[in-house]
Amino acid sequence: MLGSPGAIRRRSGRWAPRQRLYLAGLAVAILFPDMTLSQTWRADPIAVTQAPAKLGRTSSVYIGSVMALLATFEDAGILPPEGTPQANGIIKAVIQFQSAFLKSNHPAIRQFFTDAHRVKLGPRAEEVEASFRRSGWSADTFDAVMAAGQIDQAWNAEGLNEAFREFNIGKQDFDILAHLYQQSTAALSGQNKTFQEVYAQRRREMPGAKSE
Repeated sequence: MLGSPGAIRRRSGRWAPRQRLYLAGLAVAILFPDMTLSQTWRADPIAVTQAPAKLGRTSSVYIGSVMALLATFEDAGILPPEGTPQANGIIKAVIQFQSAFLKSNHPAIRQFFTDAHRVKLGPRAEEVEASFRRSGWSADTFDAVMAAGQIDQAWNAEGLNEAFREFNIGKQDFDILAHLYQQSTAALSGQNKTFQEVYAQRRREMPGAKSE
């Protein structure tokens, strides 16, 4: 189940009125990835009528991790207004990078993802990477990926850009997320909070939280 429209609340309330629409759009993106690979991301009412009536438990887990990440950005006060091209671009990037790391068998993506965890997390790398495959984004995985992708040489890896292009994303989309991460970390620090603790709280409120 996706949960009731009131299950996910943002401090500013800017995104609350169309929460069900966004959840439906996320469901479509995850359950029908071919739609997002070949089309430009749109958050529009069509997505609601195309979304399946019921979602499996696994799908709700991945939807929940995406929504928790977006909610954390919103808590930091840095998301653009919903429905704008900027907001839709952020949603697309969050969904599609998660999808790429979950679904792609391309060696360049697999190597990038594994190396990111090893460099950032050391002995915890394998555990956190395995958790991502079960539950989608975590604060640890997002932090590791953001750090790895900001190293210029990383994008010179053979086939990496082409592999991400299959998911309709690239370095420009990554840079959007990296900038948001930097902004949100700074903003939350000003509230005497960390990105990790805010994400953890938001994740507990989202679909699929019991599986973590």
